Amino acid sequence: MFKPYIMLDKITDIEVADLQELGITTIMTDLDNTLLPWNSNDYDLSLRKWLNQMAQNEIEVMIVSNNSYERVEKAVHELPVSIVARAVKPLPFVIMEHIKEESIDPKNILFVGDQVMTDVLAGNMAGLKTVLVKPLVNTDAKKTRINRFFERPILKVMQKRDKNLYWKESLNDRK
Repeated sequence: MFKPYIMLDKITDIEVADLQELGITTIMTDLDNTLLPWNSNDYDLSLRKWLNQMAQNEIEVMIVSNNSYERVEKAVHELPVSIVARAVKPLPFVIMEHIKEESIDPKNILFVGDQVMTDVLAGNMAGLKTVLVKPLVNTDAKKTRINRFFERPILKVMQKRDKNLYWKESLNDRK
């Protein structure tokens, strides 16, 4: 349940051609430390460029966050994304309900996040391909530090069992 489909350095390493090859039409992504630093609403130009590329290729980027709608909206109001707030990750129910409401085929969704115990677990339980990315900043909110403490040994055990589970440069590197 904790094993991601692939591990990448950052969300912007995901390329349109790789998504198209996999039949992905929707990216569901965490907000804090995946898309933006958890302690800032600032984003760099490479994120904006990446989001525009996704939109130009009709790949919807959807932020799935445990934060309130207001918090997420404040952070991303200038970006071409949709929002699923109060997602109660790692539980998959809000994610699954949204997928059903939007009539999206789960096999066409890639779920991206920086935490094994919330993002990867939620995505896997919802039946989605999951991508674990490195956190954007090396600090975490207090509530996240607890998860990090437990996820490090979980990740190490998974990597011992699966020699192909290491940080890759692109979705295409999974092969």
